[in-house]
Amino acid sequence: MKKIVIYIIASSILSSVMTIAAYKKYAQEEATPFPSYGNSFEKTKLSSSNPSSLVSSSGLPDFTRVVEKTIHAVVNVKNYSKKYSNKLHFDPFDFFFGFPDDFGERGKIYPKNNDIPGLHGSGVLVSPDGYIVTNNHVIKDADKIEVTLSDQRTYRAKLIGTDPNTDIALLKINEKNLPFIYFSDSNKVQVGEWVLAIGNPFDLNSTVTAGIISAKNRSLGILRGETQAAIESFFQTDAAVNPGNSGGALVNTNGELIGINTAISSNSGNFIGYSFAAPSNLVGKVIQDIKKYGTVQRAYLGVRGMDLSKAEYLKAYNNEMHQNIKPQQGFLIGEVFERSGADDAGLKKGDIIKSIDGKPIQNVADLSVIVGTKYPGEKVKVKVIRNGKMKTFNVTLKDSQGRTKIRKREEITPSELLGATFSPLGKEYKKDFGIDYGIRIQEIRTGRLSAIGMEEGDIILSINGEKMRKPSDVDRVLKRYSGDVTIKAIKQNGQVYIAGFEMN
Repeated sequence: MKKIVIYIIASSILSSVMTIAAYKKYAQEEATPFPSYGNSFEKTKLSSSNPSSLVSSSGLPDFTRVVEKTIHAVVNVKNYSKKYSNKLHFDPFDFFFGFPDDFGERGKIYPKNNDIPGLHGSGVLVSPDGYIVTNNHVIKDADKIEVTLSDQRTYRAKLIGTDPNTDIALLKINEKNLPFIYFSDSNKVQVGEWVLAIGNPFDLNSTVTAGIISAKNRSLGILRGETQAAIESFFQTDAAVNPGNSGGALVNTNGELIGINTAISSNSGNFIGYSFAAPSNLVGKVIQDIKKYGTVQRAYLGVRGMDLSKAEYLKAYNNEMHQNIKPQQGFLIGEVFERSGADDAGLKKGDIIKSIDGKPIQNVADLSVIVGTKYPGEKVKVKVIRNGKMKTFNVTLKDSQGRTKIRKREEITPSELLGATFSPLGKEYKKDFGIDYGIRIQEIRTGRLSAIGMEEGDIILSINGEKMRKPSDVDRVLKRYSGDVTIKAIKQNGQVYIAGFEMN
């Protein structure tokens, strides 16, 4: 009997050792700190799937274990910018659906020649070797970016890349063995589940608030002032988010990243009930592209249209097209762009997109985020209703230039980033406008120029003070250029104006 007991104990110990070893090997091989796609979300080891660990002895919610796991991976980001050094910074987005992170050093006096912090925000460590994700508007126009960890260690951060279309930026600090947060599959997030927002509101480090996901797939229009190719499909939460929280983490009860806090709904600039976060799948795709290719690989379906839930728009469309389409879930195609993937596949104006790759399309936000996580050259299955019948189309997605291959940053010309093609200025234009130099915008697409309101037919006189005489001058002046770009141009009505943007 004694031998049997000893045997059972030895077997139990051996089994435990083998289980622990197998788990360690599994965690090392399968769990990846930097986001990857495919089946990796299924493989990533979850930290705490036991609901009882979220309840205190009094029966109330207890998030201490989640906070302990995640709080040290959220950092303070300071934007030092000459642009904000001599004036109070005011951002109109602070009011109603506003970016909540423009918490500048207002009212303080600094010695001359000292760096002046312009904006404060938050960031999330997503790898142990110092990669940090934050919002683009947190570090916009920065001359220097400083990152402070929860233990008050401070580092100069390098800007790896930005994506104004999603308001995401990737930073890097030189350090190892840092705490970080794993990505979760944001497609699995459910309305009503608990979430925590972690950040640095009002420059108060390591602040945690709790709430629930109150809605998904919100499109607010706040990024369209920055770019016409904005991708918005926010999580809406009632977790308190205030100035300084932008770029911080929205985590689930497993302590995994499900979003990056980006905006608040407010009339004052401070939290009044709702906040919004970019979903982790979209964030992960963006920073992975920046790290691997130097620029985001964006795919386009090649359509323009509207939600069918908006009765007033639908009524106007029905009146114009003599249709009788009822309000419903889906996306109504109002225009198909020539030579796009949708055009090649046979999609038409009036088609109602109901699903892409089996995922239902309820509104614009659904469409933008599903296509926004794809790559040029990928094939998608699009189901539409046409004349009351369901049809399926296989669409090969393309980039904004109509290409179907991945291209690295160095392969993209400045003209492509500007989103336009140019033509030499003919004699008639020179005579009409009384000029002897300039180039004309022949065609404009989504890009830097469309974002600042330039249009087809506008004449560009100079870029950064250099006169434009032929289309190739654009690439010559801006090749390998990084920083503020100033454009002097003439509208078709003869009005001379100056506009600018940042090239990075």
